[in-house]
Amino acid sequence: MSAPAGGALRRELGVFSAAMLVVGGIIGSGIFFTPSVTARALPSASLVLLVWALGGVVALAGALTYAELGAMMPDAGGPYVYLREAFGKRVAFLYGWMILASIATGAIAAVAVGFAGYVERFVPAAVYAALGGSLGIATIAIVMLAIVNYLGVKPGAITQNVMTAAKTLALAALIVGGLVLWGRTHAPPVAVTGGVVPQAPPLLIGLGAAFVPVLFTIGGWQQMNMVAGEVRDPERTIPRALMIGIAIVIAIYLGANLVYLHALGRDGLAISKAAAADTASVVFGAWGATFIAIAAMISIFGFIGVAILSNSRIVFAMATDGIFLRAAGRVHPRFGSPHVAVLLIGLWSLVLLFLSNGDLGTLLSAVVFADWIFFGLGAASVFVLRRTRPDAPRPYRVPGYPWLPAFFVAAAVVGIASSFVASARISLIGVGLLLAGELAFRVATRRTA
Repeated sequence: MSAPAGGALRRELGVFSAAMLVVGGIIGSGIFFTPSVTARALPSASLVLLVWALGGVVALAGALTYAELGAMMPDAGGPYVYLREAFGKRVAFLYGWMILASIATGAIAAVAVGFAGYVERFVPAAVYAALGGSLGIATIAIVMLAIVNYLGVKPGAITQNVMTAAKTLALAALIVGGLVLWGRTHAPPVAVTGGVVPQAPPLLIGLGAAFVPVLFTIGGWQQMNMVAGEVRDPERTIPRALMIGIAIVIAIYLGANLVYLHALGRDGLAISKAAAADTASVVFGAWGATFIAIAAMISIFGFIGVAILSNSRIVFAMATDGIFLRAAGRVHPRFGSPHVAVLLIGLWSLVLLFLSNGDLGTLLSAVVFADWIFFGLGAASVFVLRRTRPDAPRPYRVPGYPWLPAFFVAAAVVGIASSFVASARISLIGVGLLLAGELAFRVATRRTA
């Protein structure tokens, strides 16, 4: 099949930008609220740290596995390409379908609402209302970042680098401050936010419940693989960027949880509605809470940009394969961006935003369920491709093969099962969307037959 009119994507991303995409794709809004969820699910601080450490190991295993795939096939679309080559167009289409239908667009809409919630802290009520409240602010954020990504990968990457550096430095400051002032901080569990400390469920159930938000928070390293077609010297850059990015994220996540638990205690963290801000208040005082609120706002805003940048490349890859709208495979002649795909991601995010009236909690639960199905399948591609394409060039090979990829696939299965047990009804919505995707695939392939 010939490539669509409009030319090829430009390879303009180096190691730093690619690593910042890894960090920016993972550190979104999750680290600012999911630690409270894990603390509520587990009875002790040591178990909370253990689950987060396990999450870091899972992320590292996944990143190393995806590094082999990304260096072997440095094409736009990342996991979509791996699934297509290993399992065929049907599975790849279903992945792209779920990305467009709910996984990426639902996450974009949800975090845009979260961004609006932080904006509300800093603008007068009259101004906030004049801008349309949470829906209006969320719409402005999505439109702004869609425009930035429409203008090309370089403006999108520069914006993302600034946002990622800002939020990483802010979290690093909180961690360093907490460690330096370790002996001067105390843990007033209930006094921090008030409320009744919840009792943790039975240990096995609690471990499963804690694992789901951790998986949600550590997901996102594959965002960089999605723009592999725009990475310079991808055989070297992709593995390096993944390992650098994951190392930064693990250090930040473990450090943040250690400081959260020391400053608030397990009980204080469990009842906190803004873990990072409450911790900053204990460590630095009132100004610290304001500082971390600004950092959270920057982090969430940056995540929206990463999600639009990376996931539009999956829609682009589907179009170039001839199993989606052909127009989505166009490259802008001036900006070098997949501009139609960017617009589709942005517009559908806005549709979900307004259809849900800004309440996407249930949809996000379905997103986690579907996302980790394809995380696991993407990693399993390495087994299939080692068998079916043994002589293909592999500039980088995942260490510890086959045990490391197998560990990640097993972790994905555990995550899917945990998500289903925690929210069976919502997970069934994800199954329904997959069935709808199967029908869409049959229609698409019938038209091109």
